[in-house]
Order: sequence, then structure tokens, then C-alpha cells
Amino acid sequence: MIQTYKAKGLLAEDDPWALAPAALSPAADEILKPVVAAADAIVLAGYDAVEMRIGWQHPWDPTAKRVIDIQPVPNDHDFHHGSLDIVADTGAALDALMVEGRSSWTEAAVRDLRQRALEPFRPDELWGPAAIVDSARRVLPRATVATTDAGAHRILFSQVWQSFEPRTLLQSNGLCTMGGAVPLAMGAKIAEPERPAVAFLGDGGLLMCLGELATCTDLGLAIIVVVFVDRSLALIEKKQRESQLAKLGVDLGGLDYATVAQGLGGRGARVRDRAGLEAALTEALAADRFTLIACEIDERSYDGRI
Repeated sequence: MIQTYKAKGLLAEDDPWALAPAALSPAADEILKPVVAAADAIVLAGYDAVEMRIGWQHPWDPTAKRVIDIQPVPNDHDFHHGSLDIVADTGAALDALMVEGRSSWTEAAVRDLRQRALEPFRPDELWGPAAIVDSARRVLPRATVATTDAGAHRILFSQVWQSFEPRTLLQSNGLCTMGGAVPLAMGAKIAEPERPAVAFLGDGGLLMCLGELATCTDLGLAIIVVVFVDRSLALIEKKQRESQLAKLGVDLGGLDYATVAQGLGGRGARVRDRAGLEAALTEALAADRFTLIACEIDERSYDGRI
């Protein structure tokens, strides 16, 4: 089962039949799209074209392949089509279609494909954006609600972070809002105070929502804020460079975010390695107020993997 990056957790991502998430990372899509193309049948369960990359426009021929498209509303976006369109409640339609059958897939084959789709992001690196996500997933409880917003980090985060339940990864839908991760985490913490709520965002996104941290203090919300500090609007800088354009308007000052967090009534930490991050996360889980962890990485840490 392939889940889009917005559907992560509908099937626990450590399930033996869970493949990597699709449609946000071209590197992962290069591995997953041939699998879709070779399938005997494709079932699209609540598959929404919003924010899909252009490479997923009409990736199959519905006249030559069995493609069952289940959606609660008619398909009027022309991004993809099925050979059979079912307008119905997704869960009820899947229950009605469920039949016993055999597959040529094995758990070992799924595991191998999942690993190949993860390799471009280098989650085993000593330090960098993938190391931040990998270390956080190792330390934070399984029931953690994670939030993220727009930027280079989100592409990598969506591939490396694992979700185990529905609605445990929250992100902006449609508008790709910068600065949205912190208020999303605040809302999650208010709704379910017993669950850890952790916002993952870049330093550019943080600068757009610093005032929300004062609200965290006012409301006594002990969320965790993990910031990828690369001193740049990294995704835009990368696109400028790849387009051979001059670097313009993307540099961010080397600000002391940990001290800013303390000034706003929370806890702050600066880390530059896995051990420091894991220690800071462990302390943050026991804290009675918000904790901001500034993870300092190189500006070009995303090159070659997003």
C-alpha cells in the first residue's frame, strides 16, 4: 500500500505491507511510479490531487489497466482518471469491494522496496536534516502528533518520519503555509493534552510565527518545537541556484533562537549532533512548558535528496 504524504498513518508505516509515501519527493517517486505502472490493478482510495507533483498527472492509462477510483465527490480535476469511478464513502466502498485473494508480493519484497525508497534521504547520516528526523522518531513516543509546514525540510521529513495512526501528522493542505506547524501543534496539544505534540519547521517558518510561542506560555502548552536552522530559505535558494539565478532574498541572519524562546517564557536549546538532540528531546518530554530545539545544519544539506 502506497500512502500519499498527506495520508501518512492511515496504515501504520511499520506494517509489513506499507510502502513509502509518495507524491512529494521526486527521488521517492522515481522508485514508486514504476511499481504503480506495473500493477495489474490500482485502487485509489480517497486519493486527492491537491498538491500532487506534475509527474503524477495521468501516470496510468485507465483504458489499458483496471483503475478503481473511490472518492466522496465526483472527479472534476482531470489530474487522473479511473476506468471505474465510485462516488461514495471511502471506507464503506472499500468494505464492499474487499475480497479474498492472493498476491505475488511478499513481505520481503515490500520491505526491500521501502528501503530503496528511503535510501536517497540518508537517514543514517551522522548529522543533517535526515538525522534530525531519524533521531526524533527514535526518541519521541509512538503516539506523538507531529506537525510540519512548507520548506525543504517538509519534503525530506515526509519520507523519513514514520506515522502509526491517522491524523498524527498534520500539515497545511493546499496552501503550503509557512509558519503553520506551531499553531497546528498547539491545537493538537489542546485537543489531546496527554499526547506529545512536536512541530518541525525551518528557521524561515519560525520567524513567521514567533508570537505564537508567547501564546504557548500564556496557555501553558508544553509543545516541542524542532527547528531546522540552515540560516536560509533553503528550498527557494536551491531553486534559484538550480535555475542559475542570482541568490536573492533568501539569507537569514544567524539568530539565537534558543535565547528567544527563553525570552518568550519557554525553554531553549541549541544542538549540533544526534546526542545533543536526543538529550534535548528527552528533557522536553518531561518539561512543563514549551521547548524550542534549534538544530544547526549546513545551508546546502538538502542537495541531492529533495
